[in-house]
Amino acid sequence: MQLIEWEITEDKYQEQVNIPKKQRDMAVKEDICTEYKQKVTVRIQNLKTGETYVGRLAITGTYQIYVPVEIQSMLKGAGRIRIQLLGN
Repeated sequence: MQLIEWEITEDKYQEQVNIPKKQRDMAVKEDICTEYKQKVTVRIQNLKTGETYVGRLAITGTYQIYVPVEIQSMLKGAGRIRIQLLGN
């Protein structure tokens, strides 16, 4: 199993996080579906504070992970965020 992760810079509320093409392609090889209206298990980590969220989040029509409001507040002012796709 391949680790599917990426980092982004973020200092404000982030309602959706883009899944880069490279990570989408890796997900397909691991049988993780990143198509519209699917749900994936993700780990989102605020690299500034170490706070982590693990849960199933929805995929939007534009290959983005929908981030609920309670997670958005955890990420505010983070600077760097790490996202990992863990499975369906």
